[in-house]
Amino acid sequence: MMKRSFIVRISVYAALFVLPIIIYFSVVGHGFLTDWYDQWMVFNRYTLGGLNVHNFIAIFGEVYHEQYSPVNQLTYTVLYSLFGADPRVFHLANLLYHAINVCLVYAFVKNLLELRTHKNNKLVSCVALLTALLFAVHPINTETVAWISASKFSLYMLFGLSALLCYLRYLKSGNKWSYAFSVALFILSFGCTEQAMALPLIVPLIDWFVGRNFRDKKLWIEKIPFLLLIIAICLFMLLLRNPFFVQYRAYYPVWQYFVFSSYALTEYLTKLVFPVNLLHLYPIPIVPGESLPARFFIYPFMIVTMAGIAVYYRKYAMLVFGLLFFLFNVLLTLHPISTSRIIIAADRHIYLAGIGFFMTAAWYGVKYFKRLASMGKIFVYVVFVAYLIYLTGYAVIRSEVWRDSDLLKKELREYHF
Repeated sequence: MMKRSFIVRISVYAALFVLPIIIYFSVVGHGFLTDWYDQWMVFNRYTLGGLNVHNFIAIFGEVYHEQYSPVNQLTYTVLYSLFGADPRVFHLANLLYHAINVCLVYAFVKNLLELRTHKNNKLVSCVALLTALLFAVHPINTETVAWISASKFSLYMLFGLSALLCYLRYLKSGNKWSYAFSVALFILSFGCTEQAMALPLIVPLIDWFVGRNFRDKKLWIEKIPFLLLIIAICLFMLLLRNPFFVQYRAYYPVWQYFVFSSYALTEYLTKLVFPVNLLHLYPIPIVPGESLPARFFIYPFMIVTMAGIAVYYRKYAMLVFGLLFFLFNVLLTLHPISTSRIIIAADRHIYLAGIGFFMTAAWYGVKYFKRLASMGKIFVYVVFVAYLIYLTGYAVIRSEVWRDSDLLKKELREYHF
């Protein structure tokens, strides 16, 4: 029985690992986007500098083009030193990161739900599998997978989810090494992108979700390293004078930034439900001084409405957890926090955050399947399979847009001009 269970578990992980590789394998044949950031994000003095102590110190001690991503940069340096400027190697590496992340999503959701429900039943397994499946096939992740310069988001999620898994293991076993590994992996995740600064916020969210006692002093003592980590990161970035902390609010009135944030959140959520017209660039619709189009004023109202619904249904722990998981992980990319002066939203920014949405949808979909099946099981299955086919097909088609810089620029002209 145990052997059979082991075989099933390995088979699930193998299938989840292979699925995204099949969907996105064509990107391995793509070239570098030398007219779209790859020319300086991938091919810079750190990549070309090779593996030596001087270059290693420079990678971790300098900010380059408003980017601080030493762990991701180190992977470029290693790949270039071993294989040269072969785009197939770089694309394959990023694709493998994504495949690993799909497996990590399954493991994270499964362990999290087991810790909450104290059960390892079909509901837990089905929700974990469905969450990983949606993450694997959803086309909103295509940008992160197909664009070499976005590999920092793949790695940030790889280390971030690994850190959360170690924390869950610590909660299960009390093993201090698991706790230490969790903190170390958080640091590595930050070494990929500043967006990882939001990850320590997920730790108390997990504590709440699994029912830990917030009056327990031990719980708060455990959070000290994470708090110190955030403070140290902030001080470190200020020391390096990373423009991540420079606000550009002078370009637009403050209230317009909140409208932009509402727009971005609404777009992210709607495109997670039914992705249409995905783009590689969602620019701010106006230049400073221009009037904001009237349609944008509906977005703050929609966000307030959704927040009201969430508060009304606050007793539904999964809904609250999924919403906050999404919000915490996307928070640092929103205006007025984001430093971007031309981009109002980007698919890659919700690569990790989307798990909160997928897990919530999977939980309620599986839990209320019987009610949905009252419309007819065959009908429900057909709709679900059709939805997965749509997501997968769109992901395959979408990946071709990232074949070269000319296709990206053509898309920008068609949709925005």
